[in-house]
Amino acid sequence: MPQVIKVKRNEIASTPPGTGDLEVGEIAINTADQKLYIKDSSNNIKEVGGAVGVTLHDVTQANNSTSNDIHLDGSNIVFEGSTPDAAELTLTVQDPDVDRVLTLPNADGTLATDGDIIAFAIAL
Repeated sequence: MPQVIKVKRNEIASTPPGTGDLEVGEIAINTADQKLYIKDSSNNIKEVGGAVGVTLHDVTQANNSTSNDIHLDGSNIVFEGSTPDAAELTLTVQDPDVDRVLTLPNADGTLATDGDIIAFAIAL
């Protein structure tokens, strides 16, 4: 008779298992997030698997960082501001026809937009 392996599971989004939930080497799955976790020999819970389970939110929460490029395929960056309301700033890009590079200067200041006639007049 075949043997069935049943892993620990959770169906609540954004809720990984805690260290007390797993034994070393035991695995768990969060079905809502489609993420797989394991407890390592240092008593740490680690997410395992491919990049499917990694989001930009995972990288930026709790002061995490990455040294990898972040590719946003057709996505925008949306800034809410300090007041959570309907007013937001969206950084978007037109579909490029060749590889392009925009370099932000190593300087303090404010970026000018094409509607900022005074800034463009000074720059010319």
